[in-house]
Amino acid sequence: MNKEKCVNCWRWALLASLLLAIGGWFYYHSQFGKIELRLGIYSGGSWDVPNSKEYELIDQAIKRFEKAHPNVTVSYESGISKEDYSSWLSDAIINGEQPDLFILPENDFNLLASSGALKKLDHFIARDLDVSDFYDSAYQAGTYNNIQYALPFESNPTMMCINKDLLEKEGIEVPSTGWTLAEFYHICKQVTKDTDSDGVVDQYGLAGYTWQQALAAYGIQLFDENGTQTYFNNEMVKTALSMLGRLNALNGSYRVSTEDFDKGKVAFLPMTLAQYRTYKPYPYHVAKYSSFSWTCIQMPAAFSTVNATEVSTSLYGISAKTKHDQLAWEFLSLLTNDKATQQHLFETSQGISVLKSVMENAETKEILRNDDFGSSALTVETLDSMMTGAIVPPKFKKYNTVLEKTDYLITQALEKKTVDSDLAEIQRTIEDLLK
Repeated sequence: MNKEKCVNCWRWALLASLLLAIGGWFYYHSQFGKIELRLGIYSGGSWDVPNSKEYELIDQAIKRFEKAHPNVTVSYESGISKEDYSSWLSDAIINGEQPDLFILPENDFNLLASSGALKKLDHFIARDLDVSDFYDSAYQAGTYNNIQYALPFESNPTMMCINKDLLEKEGIEVPSTGWTLAEFYHICKQVTKDTDSDGVVDQYGLAGYTWQQALAAYGIQLFDENGTQTYFNNEMVKTALSMLGRLNALNGSYRVSTEDFDKGKVAFLPMTLAQYRTYKPYPYHVAKYSSFSWTCIQMPAAFSTVNATEVSTSLYGISAKTKHDQLAWEFLSLLTNDKATQQHLFETSQGISVLKSVMENAETKEILRNDDFGSSALTVETLDSMMTGAIVPPKFKKYNTVLEKTDYLITQALEKKTVDSDLAEIQRTIEDLLK
């Protein structure tokens, strides 16, 4: 009898353990297995050009991720414009409703990193990534105070667009990568003229060339990395701004516009890669630049040792308050460090992949060689040259504020032709803002 009782006890204990295990399994999967990972994105892409496939890449990445993680759903709110996104994200953070990971609003990275809104990624990166896979200029865009708070998703370098027909008419060869600022000025001077002998200049060298691009041509940074030092009042800055003044003086009192370039009256116009990839092929080409042949090359530099390429990079970060940091990291890696995702990005978006291997492969080369771009297409080698050693702006909390003030003060000084005498006062004003 005692033996029979023991057997029954054993059976009941086994049944209880089994029921407990089954209950635990159901509880775990009801509470923890069904996870919603929230993503923050804006519509229309990052580069302010037409984009008919704005959600295609994200939706395909989500599909791949959910297939690998059957108990996870990745969701996002569609239809938020880039212009409204910063306010939307700010409100979400204030209300404690921020997504688990999100694309960073343009110009908000420094503020978000310095305010503790972003999770530090260094331990994930040390475990899972080889940072040399990325272009350094793209990777550094997500660094703040030597800590990585975001990973790069897409880059958009600025190039010099050239009206080939105008140069050919003037008997001038199209410059090649590695051209100098002196060559740039000489060509601008050569093509600026009155073409119909009515006494009015109607053909110009350039439009849209900024003081920031002039400083970049000399490899000049106005601030140190931490915003503790400024470098306005020195001879190199004066030389760069003097060159810009000489270029502008070629046009007399006329302010050459991008519309003049559109009409075929201007030789040079700085243009982003996204603009090039949008307006070079059909159908946008027909509406924009169908009346003349054009191409783009690397920006001119004062010295051979300088890469004058300015580059914008879109970034994704993880919320410091996410409860699903490992899953958020895995999805972040899928967007930024997965070759298939990044290849798809180059095919469907307008910027450049942040991964060197994607930009160097045969598929990318074929895209750049396709008939829509023609014989004057950019090459992988040219894009690689632009991205290698491209300019990385300093990262400090007040950078965007002081840059806006700097732009106003230098623009005023250029218009008044008082740059040399104003730089010392401009430096004092900016240093006061940084205190």
